[in-house]
Amino acid sequence: MKTHTFGTQVFAVFDSSDKGGTRMVHFLWGKKDFRITVGRRTASGAAVGHAELETESGTELAVAKLQYLLEFEWLDFVAVADHGLASEKVRFQKDKKQRIVELPKDFYDIAVEIACRELDLKRTDRKRKLAG
Repeated sequence: MKTHTFGTQVFAVFDSSDKGGTRMVHFLWGKKDFRITVGRRTASGAAVGHAELETESGTELAVAKLQYLLEFEWLDFVAVADHGLASEKVRFQKDKKQRIVELPKDFYDIAVEIACRELDLKRTDRKRKLAG
């Protein structure tokens, strides 16, 4: 399994795919499963978070989903609920099921960076790179 390290945190890539313009990376942190899905930027702006991505050919992309696997169901990223020094509490939800998960600080940005590395994308909305 391919891994990516950010500070002292190690993330393992379980699977990645590119099907019909939708790109997905399934990765693990500890015993938790996550997946990030990236697709074409739409005029409606229905993107998750603030990341702006681009392919090598210049196609603009956005994060369509960031999800957490809980009890065989994928819950969608809602927001960061609380910030700490080294971690943050992130809220995920599906219908009425909601969970707050304590994750490494800047988890959203780490997930985007993993997608960029795995899918050969460039992040265009920030100049600072994550250490790792």
